[in-house]
Amino acid sequence: MQVKQAPPMTALTFSTATTLSQLNQFVAVIARGLHQEAVRLGVDIMGPIYWTYYGASGDPNNVFQLEIALPVSEEKGKPADFSFRRIDSFKCVAETLDGPWENLGGFYGRFIPQTIQQGHQLSGVVREMYVHMDMAEPANNITEVQLGII
Repeated sequence: MQVKQAPPMTALTFSTATTLSQLNQFVAVIARGLHQEAVRLGVDIMGPIYWTYYGASGDPNNVFQLEIALPVSEEKGKPADFSFRRIDSFKCVAETLDGPWENLGGFYGRFIPQTIQQGHQLSGVVREMYVHMDMAEPANNITEVQLGII
């Protein structure tokens, strides 16, 4: 577990109100669209995809705000179905999950209590940075989970 201050970034973003039980509809589809839009607009891609959860509680039916972001070099042109946004720096506790995303539930079940036990106060914002995605071999996935802290 590492405490860090993730730097600010300019990103091409998608945002929606959703629930944990509805997340599968966004997997790969939005990332593909963000990459295609960045290429169309002629902006450089500066990092991996981030999923940020604002107000997710762990209840699969609780509605929260989801933002999917692709870091880019600059705001240029007018995105068709997405928006540019400057994302502030992010103070967090980070830990890496190696393997399939199906393991995220158990990972959070361990990571959140451990973070609280170490005296950190959660901000209610959680990010997942998809360092490496392998849809054919999910065991090769590398996901950095970032729990926002105050």
